[in-house]
Amino acid sequence: MRAAAALLIAFLLAPSAQAAEIRVLCANALNIAAKELGAEFTKQTGHQIAFTFGTPGPMQERFDKGEPFELVILPIGGMEQSDKQGKFKPGTRQSLVRVGVGVAAKEGGKMPDLSSPEALKKSLLEAKSVTYSDSSTGGLSGLSVQKVLANLGIAEQIKAKAKMTAQNEGQAMIGRGEAEFGLYNVSEIPRAPGVVLAGPVPRAVQAYIIYDAAVPTSNADPAPALALLHFFASPAAQPSWAKAGLEIAKD
Repeated sequence: MRAAAALLIAFLLAPSAQAAEIRVLCANALNIAAKELGAEFTKQTGHQIAFTFGTPGPMQERFDKGEPFELVILPIGGMEQSDKQGKFKPGTRQSLVRVGVGVAAKEGGKMPDLSSPEALKKSLLEAKSVTYSDSSTGGLSGLSVQKVLANLGIAEQIKAKAKMTAQNEGQAMIGRGEAEFGLYNVSEIPRAPGVVLAGPVPRAVQAYIIYDAAVPTSNADPAPALALLHFFASPAAQPSWAKAGLEIAKD
């Protein structure tokens, strides 16, 4: 089975006689690893990739309005709806990667205790201020954070002292010492000077965002996009995803 899969990937990645441009609509949480893997894919195949990154809400809206792309990588909720509406080629949609919530802290400053849910709960309750993304901006990390806080049983206590901002603005506040801790997607920490990733929240209270990938029905020549999708999902791609704070999605 593994040998057959390896042969399929090798066939799909074989240099093409005619290089294509693959327009990829992608959630911003994946941008670091996606760019790195895209550059390697172009090196191996000659196909050029034009990424469009952004927060999930506006990106889903662009796709829903009919903007043309050869490959779409967005959170599973919107992708399921698009699939039901027949917007993807049958059999191409698959769960690609997932990201959990991590804690951002000031470099050289106090670190939260992430050894257990109770330890994290204590750290957050004792913190002078906590910041996380305002979900009304179209991102999903704020919703994941609310689930984590609910899992910890401290949603209301933290809400009373939380500073909800745009993601980069909140991390800048941590870097300046204006907020003690921040809760964001692991893949999006750090995004400001003087900020470090303390680590992911304990798995027992974790909340994941799953990102699906699929080829739109509007793609008249799906082979290059399918090759890119197989490359993104291959074992060789896992180190790049992991380095960027993402995990291969579990079935």
